[in-house]
Amino acid sequence: MQPLLTITHLSKSFPGQMALDDVDLTIDVGTTHALVGQNGSGKSTLIKILAGYHQPTGAPTAEFHDAAIETSQSLQLGDPKSAATAGIRFVHQDLGLVNGLSTVENISMGVGYTTRGLGRIDWRADTARAAAALADLGFGDIDVTRPVGTLAASEKTAVAIARALHGWQDGANLLVLDEPTASLPGADVERLFVAVRRLKARGVAILYVSHHLDEVFAIADVVTVLRDGRRVCTMPIGELDHDRLIERMVGHRVERHRQKPRTTDSDEGLLVVSGLAGGTVTPTDLRVRPGEVVGIAGITGSGRETLVPLITGQVPSDSGSVAVRDHELPNYDPRAGLRAGLAFLAADRATQGMLPLQSVRQNLTLSDVVRHWRRGRLRHRDEVDDVKEWIARLRIKTSSTEAPIASLSGGNQQKVLFGRSLRVAPSVLVLDEPTRGIDVGAKEEIHLLIDGAAGEGAAVLVASTDTDELVRLAHRVLIMRDGTVAAELSGDEMTVERIERAQLKAHAAQPPEVHTS
Repeated sequence: MQPLLTITHLSKSFPGQMALDDVDLTIDVGTTHALVGQNGSGKSTLIKILAGYHQPTGAPTAEFHDAAIETSQSLQLGDPKSAATAGIRFVHQDLGLVNGLSTVENISMGVGYTTRGLGRIDWRADTARAAAALADLGFGDIDVTRPVGTLAASEKTAVAIARALHGWQDGANLLVLDEPTASLPGADVERLFVAVRRLKARGVAILYVSHHLDEVFAIADVVTVLRDGRRVCTMPIGELDHDRLIERMVGHRVERHRQKPRTTDSDEGLLVVSGLAGGTVTPTDLRVRPGEVVGIAGITGSGRETLVPLITGQVPSDSGSVAVRDHELPNYDPRAGLRAGLAFLAADRATQGMLPLQSVRQNLTLSDVVRHWRRGRLRHRDEVDDVKEWIARLRIKTSSTEAPIASLSGGNQQKVLFGRSLRVAPSVLVLDEPTRGIDVGAKEEIHLLIDGAAGEGAAVLVASTDTDELVRLAHRVLIMRDGTVAAELSGDEMTVERIERAQLKAHAAQPPEVHTS
């Protein structure tokens, strides 16, 4: 292997925190190098230094090796121009898209506008360019003139990747993908992997950051593990298995749990959805009983990504009803759902879940501040003590209760929002991608909390693109196709393979099933 990028003695400190501590990293030409670790291990900080968003602490060195002309040059860490000159492209975890602009405009802003006479923008050419880039990734059905904010999370990811891959044939040496598949179902992940393998065959190196370890084993040649800001190891992926990699990430063995059988035989529906329709969802019925965890699966465009926002009142429905304990909720009114005992976790925490400039305390208690009001005043000390208990319970890594939530890693932000939902002791808990951006250790902790909520009698609905998560959590999994629930799996039928097969069934070229009685 020939090195492409060599970084030595990289450190970064923030007030009260050492994010990176004397880290070395070597990425070879034409390889896929996975970077893994728990939330707060330093992965995102390393990426942001490489991109020029953060300045390193101390005097690290970085050498970029150009095999074509057999020379090496110094790479200035913390300098975005130096990274661009070296041919390093990025798809960041937050995607960096402008929701109010179209796909065409988002891509053109990143790669430059096509112009013609008198410097006018050639929108026809830019539209064709955007459509072709998405089609190359397998997302040719996206309307590139729609505002990005109206796209599904997986479609937004595709837009960001298409922007980063533009012109990769000329001058791209290293593509950095930071959690690129966080919202992608299995079929869409494979589309991305096809593009990654094509780049790799051309000699482009890939730095791949992911919490999905199955993806790491599927795509990576080499893996570097970070823990608490330090490099634990760098090894060929063939020398590791799933359990050994997890142990290096968390520093101890992680026990795996399976969902227990539902303990109630009641047919009462705590959450009852009847004929609900809107967006890509056609009239849909479902019922979740006390103590039951029901999973929702489906490929992009199946309606999975729209169902939870409809149920929770984040978007208006066209018809149908949602009831909690036989109390019908008004359309498009999340606050009414909360009053009725329905708490939810939105899929996009950055735009729908958190107040980035507000503190961990304010974000965690936002759903129920009044419990600490006494005689018209907020008892601040009681609120802080409450938040400290949740920080300890969820193992949230934060310097204090007053740290801005934006200063936390993505996984710890998700924990804060999850704590906000659990804190109100809901009778119905609706979760959309509950462990997106969560590391393997914290993921199991969240799963145990979901088990606990169901064990206390809550009805839990979980929509997820992670089929392993659905098998781990759910008593039943509902499969969405063409905007409605098309199948249900439970018991021994509820396996990863059968869920994924059921998601794709309507799109496969096979004869229809014949049912006999």
